[in-house]
Amino acid sequence: MHQPHIAIIVLHYKNLSDTRACLKSLGKIDYPKYSVVLVNNDAPEHGEALKGEFPDVALIQNDRNLGFAEGNNVGIRHALANDRTDAVLILNNDTVVEPNFLSEMAKQLPPPVSRRGSGGGDMIAPRMMQHDDRNKVDNLGIVIMKSGLAFNRLNEKQKLFCPSAGCALYTRKLLERIAHEKQFPLPTGKGKGEGQQDYFDPQYFAYCEDLDLGFRARRAGFEPAYARGAIIYHKGSASTAKLSDFAVYHTYRNLVWTLYKNYPMALFTRNLFWIILGWKLIFLGYLFKGRPLVIIRAILGGLRGIKTMKQKRAEIQKTPQTDNRAMCSWFEPGLFPKNLL
Repeated sequence: MHQPHIAIIVLHYKNLSDTRACLKSLGKIDYPKYSVVLVNNDAPEHGEALKGEFPDVALIQNDRNLGFAEGNNVGIRHALANDRTDAVLILNNDTVVEPNFLSEMAKQLPPPVSRRGSGGGDMIAPRMMQHDDRNKVDNLGIVIMKSGLAFNRLNEKQKLFCPSAGCALYTRKLLERIAHEKQFPLPTGKGKGEGQQDYFDPQYFAYCEDLDLGFRARRAGFEPAYARGAIIYHKGSASTAKLSDFAVYHTYRNLVWTLYKNYPMALFTRNLFWIILGWKLIFLGYLFKGRPLVIIRAILGGLRGIKTMKQKRAEIQKTPQTDNRAMCSWFEPGLFPKNLL
């Protein structure tokens, strides 16, 4: 039986104890063909301490905090440079995993080319539970509404759009197909990194990069799958405070970019009423909370950044891909999930 080699990428930034717990849990998994790449967005002393404790882990030290998107890109490039890598798993450092989680996720991958034709998906979401209340769902991937707003998928009846990058398994084929050639200066300021590929959009820095990658993958014909038996426990917002101004700003700014890059004009026009209504209600919600300025800043930041997204939109839209009717089937009806209302 073919077992793909899976490279697990753990991005470290702050909270050494969380990363230690994550790496310890990975050391107990039962899947035989995997490797772990630790990308350190923090001080070198953190990387040295973790490498000393986990010598089998490949360590990549960044010279500054590159953010979630580019930090994971560094790990993906390292993993795919190894020809034996069949798939890449992105895993938050504030998670711990059950020993069989990777075996369960690997079961959902497509069969080898010689046996293709049934089952499997090229991007897999696990069953992610809350760390401090292990009977409560954190997310089962991402669901996207007709309003264009995306939310954690909290029950299995909702349509799975794509996995959340808190834990997401992607095939090599998918990553190589949806990659952008690096177009803009690296966050380090050291040129564009010619010849390098971007998988997550580095301009996002953090938040919604998984939704954007998932959109590009779905448009290119790749399907998601859900591994119910793959159990992960997630602390959540360990590096950035939950619903902090930083998190809200980057989420909604990046959502503007995701809609602009990935929606064909016909689909955008068709759903325009729902999109406008959804954003109005989001604004009213934050107005009610006494935080309207963060949403205004996010929308303005998104609109300002559209100029730099035009080339990426042109690249995505020019490629023959899924038709609009099929794309409409990906969305849940309504503005928001019922549980949120």
